[in-house]
Amino acid sequence: MEGVFLINMSNRFNIVKGSIEVIDIMVPLHLALFEELDKLKPLQEEHLLETSTKDYLEKALSNNEFISYIAETNSEAASICGISLFVGSPHLKNSQGIEGYILSMYTVPKYRGNGLAKQLLGNCIEICKKSGVKRIWVHASEDGKHLYRKMGFTYTLKNNEMELFL
Repeated sequence: MEGVFLINMSNRFNIVKGSIEVIDIMVPLHLALFEELDKLKPLQEEHLLETSTKDYLEKALSNNEFISYIAETNSEAASICGISLFVGSPHLKNSQGIEGYILSMYTVPKYRGNGLAKQLLGNCIEICKKSGVKRIWVHASEDGKHLYRKMGFTYTLKNNEMELFL
């Protein structure tokens, strides 16, 4: 899953698994997502979110509670997909209650349309399958809904929520 992902002859992306060693690449992509969703206002909020995101990633990556893949090219981060793992209440479609929530799915605008989000999400889904995750869900943005549908996600009864049972 990790390695080189060729889009075409001019775009070559290296896919790396999220780890403590690459947190400094992951955090700016996470912040860019919040900024694009207009959920980041004053500079003070940005600093707080940056610090708390870094703390979260250090803990969650160490405990295998967060799965992430990053695409980079020419030493520049291009895209990220991250899924937080947790155990929820068991139900008929998920008797163990193991779920994943997509909380970081972002591609830098100039790299959109190259299939990076699909590649990274696919990598995360494969790891979820191997980890016993039975349900992945997301609060999908308008831009993301098409990709999630293409990857097999369906709408729930909640607004903008989509899910995939593995």
